[in-house]
Amino acid sequence: MAVLRRAREADPGFPAVALVHPASVADGDGFFPERWPAATALADPDKALFGAFGLSRGSLLQLVGPQVWLAGLRAASRGHGVGLPKGDPLVLAGAFRIAAGRVTWAHYAAHTGDIVPAEAVPRA
Repeated sequence: MAVLRRAREADPGFPAVALVHPASVADGDGFFPERWPAATALADPDKALFGAFGLSRGSLLQLVGPQVWLAGLRAASRGHGVGLPKGDPLVLAGAFRIAAGRVTWAHYAAHTGDIVPAEAVPRA
C-alpha cells in the first residue's frame, strides 16, 4: 500500500487507486485513515470482489515460505511491522488496472509478501 501511496502522490499520471480489503468497514475505518487518509478503501468481508477478480487463499508456501520471510525482513528493515490480521489474512493480494469497465492489466501476488512495483503499473 505504501508503494502505491507514494507513487500516486509523486506522479500525477499514476492511475487512481481503490483499495479493497477482506475486513469490515469498521476495520478499514480504523486502519486506512492513519496510513493513507486520501485512499478510497472498500470493505469486501464476503470476498465477492476478490472472487470476481480470481483472487484466492494462498498455499502454505505462499503464506509462510522463504519468499515471505525475505519480504518480511525487507519490510522490517524499513520500519514496517506486522499487525493483528483482520478479515481473511489467507487471501492473496492482487493489483488491477481498469479502463472503460475492463481489466486492462493485472498482477496476482505470488505470495503474501509480493508487492507490485509502482513502475510495473501501466499509465494511461
